[in-house]
Amino acid sequence: MKALQTLLYTVGAWQRAGILHDLVTSRDHAPYLSRHRTTAIASRVRLVAAGFAIPTLAWIVLDLLALDWKSAMTLALMRLGVAGLFVAIALRPSRDTAHGTALALLALVLACPLLLMLTAEAMVGPVPAGSFAAFDLGLYRVLPQVVLAGMTVFPLVQEECLLLAVPVVAVGVLAPWVHGPLEFMPALSSAWTLLLLLGVFMMAQMLQLNYMMVLLGRASYDPLTGAFTRRSGIEMLEVQCRLAAERNQPLAVAFFDIDSFKSINDRYGHEAGDQVLAMAAKTLTGHVRRGDPVIRWGGEEFVVLFPNVTQEGVEIVMRRIFSDWLGTRPDGGYLTASIGVAERITDGISDWPSLVERADKRMYQAKQSGKARCVMGEALVMLPEG
Repeated sequence: MKALQTLLYTVGAWQRAGILHDLVTSRDHAPYLSRHRTTAIASRVRLVAAGFAIPTLAWIVLDLLALDWKSAMTLALMRLGVAGLFVAIALRPSRDTAHGTALALLALVLACPLLLMLTAEAMVGPVPAGSFAAFDLGLYRVLPQVVLAGMTVFPLVQEECLLLAVPVVAVGVLAPWVHGPLEFMPALSSAWTLLLLLGVFMMAQMLQLNYMMVLLGRASYDPLTGAFTRRSGIEMLEVQCRLAAERNQPLAVAFFDIDSFKSINDRYGHEAGDQVLAMAAKTLTGHVRRGDPVIRWGGEEFVVLFPNVTQEGVEIVMRRIFSDWLGTRPDGGYLTASIGVAERITDGISDWPSLVERADKRMYQAKQSGKARCVMGEALVMLPEG
C-alpha cells in the first residue's frame, strides 16, 4: 500500500510540474532532449546486441543435448544468423542515427529472441514433463520476460514502450498455445506475470526518462536566466548547421550584447544585474519562436539560433524586438542591446564557428556605431523607429 501511495504521489508530482506529458509522448520534446535520447537508444542497442550475441551462440549446445537432431540443427542455423545480425548491429556506428532508425534497430534486436522461441514451440511440440527437452523449452518460454527486462535500459516514452512491449507480452501469452490447449491456470499465471512485468517496465521507463530529463536540464540550462548554456548551445549549432547544409536551408544567428550592463552592476548592485539578465532572457525568448533556442553565451551576451529563417525573416523578428527591447533597466529606461546577425547562405558561410564569429563582429560594429541597433551586413543596419 505504501509503495502504491508513493507511486501515485510521484505521478501526481510529475503531472503538476508538467513533466507527465513529456514522459508519455515525445511530440513536444525539446531538440536537445530528443537528440540525447536518440543517441542513448542507439548506443544501448549496440550494447544489448553485443550482449545477446554470446548466449545466443551458447544456447546451441543446450539444444543439441535436449532436442532431436533436426530441430536442434534448424535452431542452430537460425542462431548463427541471429548472432551474426547482433554482431552487425553492435558494430554499426551509432553517431547521427535517426530516431526512427534507432527504434527500428531496437525492435529488431527484441524480435530475434521471440522468433527463436516461436520456432522452438512450433518444431519441438509437447515434451514429457521432467525431461531435459522440457527444461530447454521452459527456458525458451521465459524469453519474453528476459526481453522485457532488457528493455528497461532504454529511455523510452510510454507510447514507445507500449508499441514495443505489447507484442512481446502477446507472444509470451499465446506462444505456448501453438500445439493445442494448455492448462488454464498455468497459462493465466504466465499471462499475469507478463502483465506485471509490463507494468514494472513502464514505470521503470518513466523513472529513467525523468532522471535523464532532470540531468539534461541541469546541464543544458543556465540556472540564472533559464536560457541554454553555451555548451548545449554549441551542440545545437553543430546539429543545426549540419542539417541546414544537408537540406540547403538557411540558418541565421543573432548575437546580442546588452548595452551598458556594467553600469547597472556598478550603480544598483550585482543582484539587480542578475535580475536584469533573467528578464532579458525571458523577454528575448518571448520574441522568438519556440524552436529558436536562446543561449547565454557568456556574461551579458546571448546568441539566438533561427533554423530555416532567411535574413528577411530575422528582420521581422528584430522589428518586434525593437518595440520594447529586452525589458526595462532599473532606472526605467529600455534595456537595449547591440545586435549582430549572420546568415549561412547570404554570407556564404559553411561552418558554425564562422557563422557565430561573423555575427559577433557585426555586434561589435553595432556597439561601436552607437549601440541599440542591429547590423546585418556591411550595408544593412537596422535602427529602432523614433
